[in-house]
Amino acid sequence: MTQTAEATPATDADIALFSTTATWQGKCRTDVKARDFDIPVSEPEELGGDDSAPNPMEVLLAGLDGCLAVVIETVAAEWEAEVKSVEFTTEGSLDTCGFLGTAEVNPYFQHVYTRVDIDTNIPADQFDEFTATVLRRCPAATLIIAADVDFKLEWQRV
Repeated sequence: MTQTAEATPATDADIALFSTTATWQGKCRTDVKARDFDIPVSEPEELGGDDSAPNPMEVLLAGLDGCLAVVIETVAAEWEAEVKSVEFTTEGSLDTCGFLGTAEVNPYFQHVYTRVDIDTNIPADQFDEFTATVLRRCPAATLIIAADVDFKLEWQRV
């Protein structure tokens, strides 16, 4: 017999709302505002931009790194573990034919690879459980996984 737990409905207090505003500046440049923070977005010259800021996909990868860092810190605190340092190296590849409309391929990343170098006192026998918990609770990583992107997350203790 299979049992399923009924999900507890979210209350208004459980929902976090995020918003941005943006103004297109021309030449593939957009100035985005998130709360009181300015986030310029552009494209390199070879893609029609002025190369004045990271492109949207680089910003997306930066969001992944930042989200993983927040979840690492949150889970480590819950585990009463110390994290001395965390470094990320993230790469994403996509087939530009999807963006350009010249082939029937997804316009988003086909592959994302993130390496996490972490210095922590989490015992070796609990490290895999820790990393699995971080992955399961990271909104950005789970969104990439839900899009069926080939996502590889490599953890390296330093």
